[in-house]
Amino acid sequence: MTTNKKPARSRNIANDILDAVGTATSKWTRQKKSEERHPGNIRYRMSRMTKEPRTTQKDAVWEVMEECYVAASGGPRKLPAKARQIFYQARPKIMKLTDDKELRYGYFSQVLLPDYIEAHPEETRNWNVVYDQRGSFEEPHTNRRLGCGTIEVDNYLHAMEAPTVKTAEFSDANVETIGPSGCIAGVLYCEKEGFNPLFRAVDLANRHDLMIISNKGTSVTAGRRLVDEICRRYGVPLFVLHDFDLAGFQISATLHRNTRRYQFSNTFEVVDLGLRLEDIDGLEREPAAATKTTDDKLRTQLAKNGATPAEIDILLRERVELNAMTSDALIEMIERKLKDHGLDKVIPDDDVLAETYKAFHRSNQLREKFEELEKEFKEDEIEVPKGLGKKVRAILKKYPDLRWDDALSIILNDLSLDDVREKKQEAKKKSGDFTDLDDQGGIDEP
Repeated sequence: MTTNKKPARSRNIANDILDAVGTATSKWTRQKKSEERHPGNIRYRMSRMTKEPRTTQKDAVWEVMEECYVAASGGPRKLPAKARQIFYQARPKIMKLTDDKELRYGYFSQVLLPDYIEAHPEETRNWNVVYDQRGSFEEPHTNRRLGCGTIEVDNYLHAMEAPTVKTAEFSDANVETIGPSGCIAGVLYCEKEGFNPLFRAVDLANRHDLMIISNKGTSVTAGRRLVDEICRRYGVPLFVLHDFDLAGFQISATLHRNTRRYQFSNTFEVVDLGLRLEDIDGLEREPAAATKTTDDKLRTQLAKNGATPAEIDILLRERVELNAMTSDALIEMIERKLKDHGLDKVIPDDDVLAETYKAFHRSNQLREKFEELEKEFKEDEIEVPKGLGKKVRAILKKYPDLRWDDALSIILNDLSLDDVREKKQEAKKKSGDFTDLDDQGGIDEP
């Protein structure tokens, strides 16, 4: 009787050969896949096969960063320069010094550029580096919604002021305010932007006097500065809404704990709204994100970020997203926890209430008088000055930053240029546009 089976020893030898070939070619396989995703790596491989790189990417950054920033910012004018603009100035120079090793924007913007600024505080003190906004923040009641970018946050903090009672003129009396004073009882940070339509639909911000900040994941440094300033200056609590996972607890911790990228100047009350262990019963779970970190290190990290031992046992294996909750359940959980915390509506002191009451009462009286006057008013025939278009063009030629109706105001009311610009700045504040009010620079990345 014959058999086709190979002897056990032959099978073992064949398996050993396959294992050896797989081990020998694994690095080459990874390299080829990397080159398929990033063709620039082909040049780097070729240079590595012929000679050793002259310098590391970090060494190259230290050598060229100054000239790259100056080029990106427009030279002596020192205009704001985005991190990506600096990257495109630096990329060819750095790759040339490192034998065409591919430079990725994420590594440049989140590691190399911040490291350089941190290591050269005197040289970079007047740099005006800005990052794209990630996420947004909204005031209750005022309809102001701004991006969580460097310039937007800096200018908003610069423009904050106490409530001012505007007495009636040709418009009714009203209360104008920028920032938390007289308006905000607390700050709600949500790690996801997608819930903003839900929050608006249930009027969450207005009903609870909440400023709502939404980012995509980890808070940007501009968002942390916003929280740091507002919660400290006005003594309002920070409420954090996050996923039940490793990243969610880390997001919560970075909103009040110092990191390499941002050091908090103040301490303030932080309330974790969840998701926590008591919130996930019955919700869809999924496997925890893969990581090379050992369980012991993960346990230490999670405990440092506020997770309980019972939560850690689950977090090592599974995660639960806020998206697993239905809309009504999510709102119910948020409002229940706000109520448990004792969050109250904002009511100013008796002096402000009395002043506002008087202003509103006067406004009602003026409106009645205006309605009476309007019935008796006879409009005069208005004579338009000759050469009006020529006068408008002359003003706009001299002051090209103005609009044609600004020029008409100057002609009609004999206003000065400063008067017109002051009115435009006030209109920007009222509309919530702080993008060019005393621009400040800074770093704004996770």
